[in-house]
Amino acid sequence: MNRMNKQMKRLVLSLFLLVILCVSAFGQERTKYDFKLNLDKISSGDNTAVNQAFSKGRYIEGSVLVVAKKPQQDRLTLSKMSHTQALDKINNVSAGVARSANAVLAATYDAVSINSDKVVMMIYSNEKTTEELIKELKKDSNVLSAVPNYIHYISTAKNVENEKASGQNMSAAASPNDPMYNEMWGLSAINAPSAWDKTTGKEDVYVVVLDTGIDHEHEDLAGNLGTFNGNYAGCGVLQIYDIYKKSGDTEEFIGTNTKKISGQFDPDDVRLDSWGDLDSHGTHVAGTIGAVGNNSLGVTGVNWKVRLLGIGMTNVTLDNNNEVQCIDTDGFSTGQIIEGLNIILQQKKAGLNIRAVNMSWGGWYTPPYQYELEDDPYYVAFKAVSDAGVILAAAAGNEFQNLDAPGGPGSDPYNPKEDYRWKICVPACFKLANLITVGAVSADKSWCDFSNYSPNYVDIAAPGAAIMSTLPRYVWLNGKVTSEDLYGKYNGTSMAAPHVTGAVALLCAAYPDKTAGEIKELLLNNADKNFAKEGKSAYGMLDLGAAMKAGAPAPTPTPKPSGGSSGCNGGIPFVALLSVMAVAFFKKKR
Repeated sequence: MNRMNKQMKRLVLSLFLLVILCVSAFGQERTKYDFKLNLDKISSGDNTAVNQAFSKGRYIEGSVLVVAKKPQQDRLTLSKMSHTQALDKINNVSAGVARSANAVLAATYDAVSINSDKVVMMIYSNEKTTEELIKELKKDSNVLSAVPNYIHYISTAKNVENEKASGQNMSAAASPNDPMYNEMWGLSAINAPSAWDKTTGKEDVYVVVLDTGIDHEHEDLAGNLGTFNGNYAGCGVLQIYDIYKKSGDTEEFIGTNTKKISGQFDPDDVRLDSWGDLDSHGTHVAGTIGAVGNNSLGVTGVNWKVRLLGIGMTNVTLDNNNEVQCIDTDGFSTGQIIEGLNIILQQKKAGLNIRAVNMSWGGWYTPPYQYELEDDPYYVAFKAVSDAGVILAAAAGNEFQNLDAPGGPGSDPYNPKEDYRWKICVPACFKLANLITVGAVSADKSWCDFSNYSPNYVDIAAPGAAIMSTLPRYVWLNGKVTSEDLYGKYNGTSMAAPHVTGAVALLCAAYPDKTAGEIKELLLNNADKNFAKEGKSAYGMLDLGAAMKAGAPAPTPTPKPSGGSSGCNGGIPFVALLSVMAVAFFKKKR
């Protein structure tokens, strides 16, 4: 009996450990919140509170991203350790760093840490400022870098005068039957119809839209939505919430929480965990990459078939009952972005064929002069994903700037008070093996005035004006749930980037054995150098058709026939004939 009890205890302990391992392998929800939106409490006035908290500065006050060294005595890299051992190291180092600053450990990023062999974390304090936290962390010899939790903004431009393409003729090659296809000038401009003669996409190619989310019930997107693995199985859209807690007249940042998005959204009984995209930006981006093609509905994507995964980033404020009181979708924090990249790495390691990530957003900050860029937590996270063989397509930004020499106040008509001097635009200005930075062109293939440019940082250009794509059925606007049209036109480098992401996915469908580096090389080396190049980008205008053609293996030469009665190859081979003639000549001479 005692023996059976011991065996039973061992079994229970094993199952418990297995559950712990499974949860830690795919990330976990650190705190449980009720994500029901209490519509009775919502008003336009209430909604401004979180906007104020989020927009106080360029970063979230009291929140810091940290990169630390693992213990020096550890000869093994984190990736060579068992997963359990690596997690223990990450958690122990992170907890020690938080203690050294007398702060709370808000998040660890296991997949980013393991891939980079550096411990990446987020800490926060509601008693210390960001500046005070960073000052404390500089005293810790294990800390390689500590930076504010910066805010990044989506790259959609304001309305521009560019409707030249509305009535242009589209290519007849492989034309889909989607009714709005004739309004999608961008697909013709990148020569997509020519590429569709080779393939229209495959369902085993996964693309992540790291943005505001995706409307998982949209008529033109649901059919191409993939599903996550592990703890997030059963859904194709996640939302990473930065959470604030209402405290009197102020809001305190209390951490980050990731939720699965599933079920049917009800605008009269709102639950955020059934709302795929509260803003519309991510849904528009997703449609360009992979709206279902040739289904007699709306629009088509660069890929008629693909597997889209949405990772949205939203900011919410909770009341004392942990109900959502306010929502903000204006920007994302560095912590949310790193969490998204961490999930992408987890999912790729778990077996999903993730080939590309679209990033139609960016932010400006002062370069980290006090430490190496390679130790910056933001850079470390992006490099980890790039090194894992995933192509990252980044919007160049809509600030009218030369990224080599950003201007001062007055250089950005949208934001005339902004001073971009001595700052860098990230992730657009990161130099990574599998990062592609994308500028925007209009229908006549001229450079869009709003698009940032640089032959050193902007790799390629793609359509970014009056781009027709999908929109969610409901958005959060002016403090209330608002119904939207299902399709519409947006402008910006945000709209240019998904043309490149879609092109990456289509090339991966056609040539699945090519590496990320080879796919990137195909796109850049086959760009149309007649447009959008001189002083604007390194390679010119995206030409998907040319890239698709260049990727095909060279045809095997047809062997010459060995028989026949005429010509140089007929009868006796020519070389043999010469030999016979030579022998006859010398015999005659003798």
